[in-house]
Amino acid sequence: MINKQLLLDITKCSRCGKCTAVCPMFEKTRGWDTGVARGRILLAWGLARGELEVDDKLVEALYQCPTCMLCEQECTAGAKVTEIIREARALVVEKGASVPFSHKAAFDVVARITLRDGLNRDWVDLIKGDYQEEGEIVYFPGCLPYVEPILDFDLGAERIISGAVKILNWAGIQPAIIKELACCGHDAFWSGQYPLFNALRQKNSKILNGAKVIVTSCAESYRTLKNEYSLEAEVYHISQFVRDLVREGKLELNNGGERITFHDPCRLGRHMGEYNAPREVLKAVGDYKEMARHGRDALCCGVGAWINCNKYSKQIRLDRLKEASEVADILVTACSKCLAHFRCLMEEPDKTEGVPDIKIMDFTEFVANNLRKGC
Repeated sequence: MINKQLLLDITKCSRCGKCTAVCPMFEKTRGWDTGVARGRILLAWGLARGELEVDDKLVEALYQCPTCMLCEQECTAGAKVTEIIREARALVVEKGASVPFSHKAAFDVVARITLRDGLNRDWVDLIKGDYQEEGEIVYFPGCLPYVEPILDFDLGAERIISGAVKILNWAGIQPAIIKELACCGHDAFWSGQYPLFNALRQKNSKILNGAKVIVTSCAESYRTLKNEYSLEAEVYHISQFVRDLVREGKLELNNGGERITFHDPCRLGRHMGEYNAPREVLKAVGDYKEMARHGRDALCCGVGAWINCNKYSKQIRLDRLKEASEVADILVTACSKCLAHFRCLMEEPDKTEGVPDIKIMDFTEFVANNLRKGC
C-alpha cells in the first residue's frame, strides 16, 4: 500500500512539465501523459484509492519507466517519483498482475534459483587470485556469473570478478567470496515483488552477518545492499574502494593514455550521489573525456530491472553510444546491467543502423588491467 507521505507527494505535482522535458523514455515514445512521471504518479493515486482497475495498459505505463531519477532530480515540488512508481508496481503485483520482464523473465528466474541452498556454483572455480570462503572483507559478485550464460555473449564475468580479486590482492587484501550468496534482489525490489526481495535479503543478510566491509562491482548491488539492507558492514562500490586505496598509497595505477569516458549508472549516480570516485580513478589511468551529458545529467542505458527492453530502450542506448564515440574510444561503466545492455546492442547479429565502433568495458576489468607492478 502506498503510504500517506507518498500520496501527499503526488498532490505536490503542479504539472509544470519539467519531467516531460527530461524523460529519456518519453522523448522516444511521445505518447500520452501516462508515459511520463506526472501521469504515472496520477495512475499510482488512482490505484491507491481504488479508482483504477489493473489492465495491460496501466501495467505497461508503470513498467515502461526505467526509474533513472532524472524526473525526480528536476522536480521543483520534490516529489519522490521513483518511490511512488515502485510502490504502485507493488500494488499491481499484489493484485495479481504479472511483471512484464524482458527475455522471458529469465533473470527473475535466476534470482529465485539463487535462493536455493547447495546450488552448484561452478563459476567460483574460474576465479584467478587469492580469496577465501569467509572473512571480514567480502566481495559481492551479484548476478553477473548467472546472467552471462543466459545472454550467451561475453560480459567478462570471469575477468571482472578475477579483476576485483586482483585489485584487492595487490593492495594486500585477500577477500572472501561466499558462493552461497544469492542475488541482491534489486530487480525484485524495483519490479514490486517485495516477498521475493525480502527472501533474498533475509538469506544474504544471514550470510553477511560477520562481514565488516562489503565491496561490489555492481552499482545495483551497491545501492541495494547499502540502502535496502540493514547490515553492520560498510558497503562500497569498487570505484570508491579503489579511490581510497590509491589515496592511501596502497595501490598504484598506470596511465595508458587511452581515450576513455565514463557512463554514470543511474543507481550509482542519481540514486546514490556518487559521481567523483570513478572519475578520480579513471583520470589516473587514461586520457579522460566527458560526454555531453554526464554526472547528474547523464543519460541512462534505457532499462531498469530487466523490464521492457524494447525498441525505445534500444534507441536510448544508441544515443548514449553515439555520445561516447564523439569523445572516446572506450566507454567504461560500473554497472553490470549497463554493461549488458550496451554490449547487447554491439553484439546483435542484425545491428541497429548507426551503432558506432566503440569498446565497452567494465570499470573493474579496466582498472585491473592498469595496475602498476611493484606496489
